[in-house]
Amino acid sequence: MNPINVSIVQPNFRQGGNSFMGYWLPYSSGCVFSYSKETPEFKDILHLNQLVFRREEIQSVVNKVANDHIVMFSCYMWNWEYNKALAKLLKETHPNIKIVFGGPQISEFYLQTQIDDLPYVDTFIVSEGELSFNQYLKDYTNNRTEQIYRANRVEDLNIPSPYMTGVFDKIMSENPDVKWSTTLETNRGCPFSCTFCDWGSLTYAKIKKFPEEKVYQEIEWLGANKIEYIFMADANFGIFPERDMAVTDYILDVQARTGYPSTVNANWHKNAKQNVIEIVKKFISNGFNRGMTLSVQSMDEQVLDIIKRKNMDTSHLGQMMDILNAEGIGSYTELILPLPKETTETWRAGLCDVLDIGQHRSIEIWFHQLLENAQSNQPDHKAEHGFKSIDLPDYIMGDLEPDTDEHIPEITSVVIETDTMPYNEFLDNWMYAWMIINFHCGGWSQIITRVLALDNTQTFLESYDKLFNAIQQDMGIVGKMYYTTRKILDRYLTTGVMEEGAHGHTLFWHANKTLHKNHEEVMDFIREVFNVGFDLMEFQRNFVTNIDIEYPIQFESKYDYMSYINKSIDKLEQGSFKWNADIERQWNTEEQYLEWLYFRRRQGFGKNEICIR
Repeated sequence: MNPINVSIVQPNFRQGGNSFMGYWLPYSSGCVFSYSKETPEFKDILHLNQLVFRREEIQSVVNKVANDHIVMFSCYMWNWEYNKALAKLLKETHPNIKIVFGGPQISEFYLQTQIDDLPYVDTFIVSEGELSFNQYLKDYTNNRTEQIYRANRVEDLNIPSPYMTGVFDKIMSENPDVKWSTTLETNRGCPFSCTFCDWGSLTYAKIKKFPEEKVYQEIEWLGANKIEYIFMADANFGIFPERDMAVTDYILDVQARTGYPSTVNANWHKNAKQNVIEIVKKFISNGFNRGMTLSVQSMDEQVLDIIKRKNMDTSHLGQMMDILNAEGIGSYTELILPLPKETTETWRAGLCDVLDIGQHRSIEIWFHQLLENAQSNQPDHKAEHGFKSIDLPDYIMGDLEPDTDEHIPEITSVVIETDTMPYNEFLDNWMYAWMIINFHCGGWSQIITRVLALDNTQTFLESYDKLFNAIQQDMGIVGKMYYTTRKILDRYLTTGVMEEGAHGHTLFWHANKTLHKNHEEVMDFIREVFNVGFDLMEFQRNFVTNIDIEYPIQFESKYDYMSYINKSIDKLEQGSFKWNADIERQWNTEEQYLEWLYFRRRQGFGKNEICIR
């Protein structure tokens, strides 16, 4: 049988912040290739030519794969436009090369549209790729390939590993200076069917497990090959308590022996129990992880019901926060705006409910992205809830590495209006969240509002409604920052035109930088809004790090505010309390300090550690 030369295209975003920027090994396409490579009929004839893992100049890639028979593309939102541009040029210059598209971006809902729009793609693979691509190769050898391949799920996950079969050996040896990130699967599947997510729709409800021995072999390989960052690709890591704890312990053992990985993160089991917390604690204690994600998406029960978020009980969230705070485990809470039937009232109340249950460290707001295979992207669902959306360029996590002159923006469709939240309200509500993230989670009003809430003087909702109105009326730096941010965001969400700081979470980052550059003016503004006593105001002032002050510093107060807000005491009693305020000095320049406000925000960076001296 004649040789079959194949190249793989799976460029991903780069992972990391200012101190670490790594490339992802193309795990999913590696799985598909290694499955066929290890089957007897293809073992000796299937050859891997190029494995494109980063966004190279497309003409350069075309030249590299010119002698291939098949080029397979793994497609998702962070490479969809790049892959289409590359495939189009490849077919124009080398029409005999077979182009195969697979991955989560290949939509069951919009497959015919994709076929019509992409005439240069020969074959589309829907859902899991191992069995489908293998069948495609069988047909290819018989000169009778189909346009669409669908396959049943892989029932037995004792399948070849791309790590162990050497799929990545060449690119790793050719790029010795790259810091590699990759994924580790211990199971496939998700028992939930959240409307905004394409995970359950693609992998179905039944979870299938990889053999433990295979998982351990891969972990050994990851350590031996100095993989810096591992993302646990399970939809709900921790859902199998004993098994997932054993996997965790094995990763820790490998890290102790090899020094790798440096970081491990996961999609945590949403109905997290104590076992998940124990896993997180082990991750944190070994420097793998900064905390735990609580992905609630909404605090309104009607909204949660509509989006089928049955795996998250809001009452359970409060219990989780109590445990996490008592254990000293960092966490952040994710919400999505706008979701179906979310209103201005439910959204703002929900944000403040998150504060009420004890989340003061970090809240992250995501636009409602319309993923290709998610139920929320179906025409009937969009029509039912009055979705209006816009295609945004480069709204994507990580760094798309525009390192060529022909940067190809990746497009993400996001909802900007629903039948219960018109666009102007959506914009206002996004800015309301911007305020809470910066002023509460950033620390500027946190002590005051927590004391007022515990005193039953003013609820969080009352405090932040008041602050929001004051910001909109302010003529100083805070008001200017608000209106500048709102204008940038409005332009981005209506035209797709991006300005510096307009996309993703960097908008919060830029705001926090401005606040810290104007520490005293911001604090004066907070004092005018809340009009609390001198003692509480000074405690609040010392809570947020002042870049112009050399730490540690000492100060006094009449009340033990820290014990009160941490619920160690039931009421404030007057006395004389001496405090030490400090922050670990990890910066050498103002710019480095301001940058770390973003990259280390979940660690509480920018807020002083205040303790009794």
